[in-house]
Amino acid sequence: MNHALNDNPAAPGTACGRLARLVRLGVFACALAATGAGALAQDQDRNRRSDDAQARERYEMQAQRDARAFEVREQGRRNAEVQQDAVREERPRGRLSPDERRDLRRQIKEGADLYPSSRRR
Repeated sequence: MNHALNDNPAAPGTACGRLARLVRLGVFACALAATGAGALAQDQDRNRRSDDAQARERYEMQAQRDARAFEVREQGRRNAEVQQDAVREERPRGRLSPDERRDLRRQIKEGADLYPSSRRR
């Protein structure tokens, strides 16, 4: 007997009916799982995009801070350079006067500390 030509649907109480219902439920569960997995993947993709945007913002903020810090350091360097130039201009140029030479010789003989060394730890 050929069952392929049988038009009678499987009866609900028979083993074939249970198998058909199990297959239908299995297909439905797989479809439901596939849609859930797709939604989960989409949500992760959105989170990844937001993480990328946050990382980009953090990078831009860091770059701005670095630029400001560079400008502050550069301004400090310029100020120090101006101060050094002012100190150089205040120093007398050329030879020492006779009075200055006499004072320097006296300090050397007395053992005065001409160039004080830094404090030792």
